[in-house]
Amino acid sequence: MNFQRLNDDRTLSAVIKNLRAGGADRLAPRRRKLSRRARSTSTSAYNQARQRLPLALLQAALTHVADALARMAGGESSGRTAPSPQRRMRQLLDGSTLAMLRTPDLAKEFSPGKNQRGNSGWCLMRIVVGFCAKTGAVFSATCGAQEHSEQAMAWSLMEHAAAFTVWIGDANFGVWSIVAQAARLHQDVLVRLSPSRARRLCAGQPLSSGQERWITWKPTRADKVPPGTERKPVAGRLIYVRIQRDQRWIDLWLFTTLPSRDYPIELLVRWYGQRWQAELNFRYVKTQLKLDVLRVGTAAMARKEFYAGLLAYSLVRAVMWEAGERLEQRQAVISFSEARRLVISRLKDWGRALCTGCPNLAIWLRALCHEVALHTLPRRRKQRPNEPRRVRHRRHKFPPLRGNRAAARARYATTKSL
Repeated sequence: MNFQRLNDDRTLSAVIKNLRAGGADRLAPRRRKLSRRARSTSTSAYNQARQRLPLALLQAALTHVADALARMAGGESSGRTAPSPQRRMRQLLDGSTLAMLRTPDLAKEFSPGKNQRGNSGWCLMRIVVGFCAKTGAVFSATCGAQEHSEQAMAWSLMEHAAAFTVWIGDANFGVWSIVAQAARLHQDVLVRLSPSRARRLCAGQPLSSGQERWITWKPTRADKVPPGTERKPVAGRLIYVRIQRDQRWIDLWLFTTLPSRDYPIELLVRWYGQRWQAELNFRYVKTQLKLDVLRVGTAAMARKEFYAGLLAYSLVRAVMWEAGERLEQRQAVISFSEARRLVISRLKDWGRALCTGCPNLAIWLRALCHEVALHTLPRRRKQRPNEPRRVRHRRHKFPPLRGNRAAARARYATTKSL
């Protein structure tokens, strides 16, 4: 879209003229037309608008925001030598699932869940996201069917990441394939190991709390091999730490390829303690941005909704970083929900201001960041107790629908009962 023309006219009629001339179609690569020309001066439906938006544009915008935030956070991703620990870019690797109401098109690419009663009425999308440990923004993301493993999806994220990236993951990513993929791409890992895998790597020589040992991780027959990676051992450090938390002890087994000279055990344990921030980030994405259930009917639209939601989340995180949020301090200070609300409100005001004149962007951003910085989280007098990971299910007025909806509709027409 020609933004210079919009600034000169200072009216929304320029937007309508550009739309009718095919401005949205020029967003596609190779000038491929995505939809029919607009013939009306009235606004289009939301569903038609998001169908015109190219998926490549959303992915490129997410990458652009990640690169800008990496520079703002002082990270280095270029050069032949590894940067200092303070300038290393760290990504918190974690996976989750998103639900979608089942349609024929969605069921082809995102198979529905199954149990002993058969297929579910909901399709599931498996996602793997790399969150920045400093800013909390999304630096890398991918999605696929639930048949794809999270480890295999993480291989593709590592392929497109910059060299010297440090990947921090839980025991689900503490496997040989992740370590070998990082070593091939000149990256490093800090992953947690399951107790059984840690005992096998110890080879009958236990460690005391706070000790480490250089080992050579050899792959087994069950280990998958990423494309382009050789099945050969990977050298690294095996670390054991016993931590007391809330009157209970936690045995923490870590494996890393980072050298011990610049990365002591205390630093690595503190870095791994930030991994829980990825769980909180997923909670913000699903609850605040309402991505727990994708309201789509096709697989193409599901991918667009996924990347558009992550882009909006990263924009809010960028504003929070500019307002003073520093996640490396091991504590969130600014309220994410209030920051999201202020960003939406300010963007609406910006759209109204364009009708009368072009406001000063620098002043607008400073005012937004100043207002976001005022909405800090309250300081609790008492520490909140740990809650079990259980939820209370609400009782529904109608019984659940099982099987095909068309068959239930025909049965209801004859028997007036489901």
